[in-house]
Amino acid sequence: MNPFAYQKVFTGVTFAVAAVMGLSRLSSPSDTARQTGSRPLVPLLCCLGLILWMGLRPISDAFGDTVNYALEYATLDARLIPADWYSEWLWQWIMNLSKVAGLNVHAFFTLVAAGYVLSAFWALCRFMPRDPVLGTVFLLNSLMFFSFGVNGLRNGLACHLVLLAMSFLLDDKWGPGALVCIMALGIHRSTLLPIATILVGRFVFRDIRYLLLFWVASIFLSLTVGPAIENLFAAIGFDDRMTQYVTLSDLSEFSQTGFRWDFLLYSAAPVAMAWYVCIHKGLQDNWYNVICTAYLLCNAFWIMVIRSAFSNRFAYLSWFLYPLVIAYPLVNMPLREDQDRLTGLILLAYGGFSAFMWFFFW
Repeated sequence: MNPFAYQKVFTGVTFAVAAVMGLSRLSSPSDTARQTGSRPLVPLLCCLGLILWMGLRPISDAFGDTVNYALEYATLDARLIPADWYSEWLWQWIMNLSKVAGLNVHAFFTLVAAGYVLSAFWALCRFMPRDPVLGTVFLLNSLMFFSFGVNGLRNGLACHLVLLAMSFLLDDKWGPGALVCIMALGIHRSTLLPIATILVGRFVFRDIRYLLLFWVASIFLSLTVGPAIENLFAAIGFDDRMTQYVTLSDLSEFSQTGFRWDFLLYSAAPVAMAWYVCIHKGLQDNWYNVICTAYLLCNAFWIMVIRSAFSNRFAYLSWFLYPLVIAYPLVNMPLREDQDRLTGLILLAYGGFSAFMWFFFW
């Protein structure tokens, strides 16, 4: 198969599933929809098939940094090299141990894909035990799910580990939660931001109204003093890639830089959902408050550095929460009497937007 067709095949299949499920929600009674959605075996099997689909992909520029990771893995000396504790030590261990074990590059990518997919699936089963099928369909229909599984490997894997860690921390399982947070930091240090915002939501902020105002304010700050904020974050040394992307002088290789209004509009949908659930409906759910807090703070950070090269890498520090912000209240909170109909409409729009973007825009 043409490597450039992989994304569209994946998008077409996932949207077809979303369309079938969305239409069934529009026509089926609530009890039927929830009973059929309570079995995790089918989505688990789908996840296993997806792991093979992603892990055994060709080494091609169609998958972005796949080529760079494959080259790094191919040239890695097959000895256990001591990890650099000041860098992403766990990622180094994964690569070194895989090479020592004699895994070829496709087996290595399959191992990474397994961590990427299964950590998110496990987290969704914990967040939405009543309907893990729906959560999985929302996850797979996310605009950047496939891309960050084959392009931003470390970023995607680390963020999904944070998703799993959050499910433990919100359940007061501090030991497993802390361990998974350390693993995420050992793969990509930028996950310090979402981890910190989860703790802020857990112990500091309880009122989403102020965070919604802060998110709106971040847009004005970015438009007025954005470059100064970017230089401040670069000077702090939050992430070495931040310094590289913010201070990059030659932007000839980037076709889209500057203030990304399209990305901002895409990011606004979970904000609208948080407003609808927490403010308009006045519903309170401790878990959902933390989820919204993490998304709003991380997304506000990205908005303030939106002009940076590869700003989508920073956007994913909030976008990995995108399907959870949308799907969690549809499963766990009483929004309205015709909730299945609402769920079906949102799922159709959610999957349809991703399909439209991949087939007609990118």
